Amino acid sequence: MAVIDIELPLLLFVAALGCAAAVWLLGTWIPSLRGFRYRSTFGILAFALSGLLGFLAVVKLEMSYFGDWFSTRPVSVSLGFAYLGGLLFGLLGCWNGLRIGGRMDRKHTLSMLYSLVESRKKQDAH
Repeated sequence: MAVIDIELPLLLFVAALGCAAAVWLLGTWIPSLRGFRYRSTFGILAFALSGLLGFLAVVKLEMSYFGDWFSTRPVSVSLGFAYLGGLLFGLLGCWNGLRIGGRMDRKHTLSMLYSLVESRKKQDAH
């Protein structure tokens, strides 16, 4: 049975955490990116975490149920299925993260607009 190293999926996960932090900070301080702050951050985080979990789940599935078949094949076949599983799970997780982040972006944008309107009314009243 072949040994499957998970350095690359872990490296991609750590890189995605760094990218998500950078996107969140850019969205916090740059006004034109504020409307996409949560959506993009949650999408990147969800893709990375779901992809890593999908990779591990597919490797476990391969070894548990199809171990005899995969033992006669090269390791690249097993890794190919594992990376495809990570990609599929990552895309599904990203889709969910984008949906949740989109709702948070809308709520945050509307609350900011309402607070600006309130402050404008207070300034006009005085």
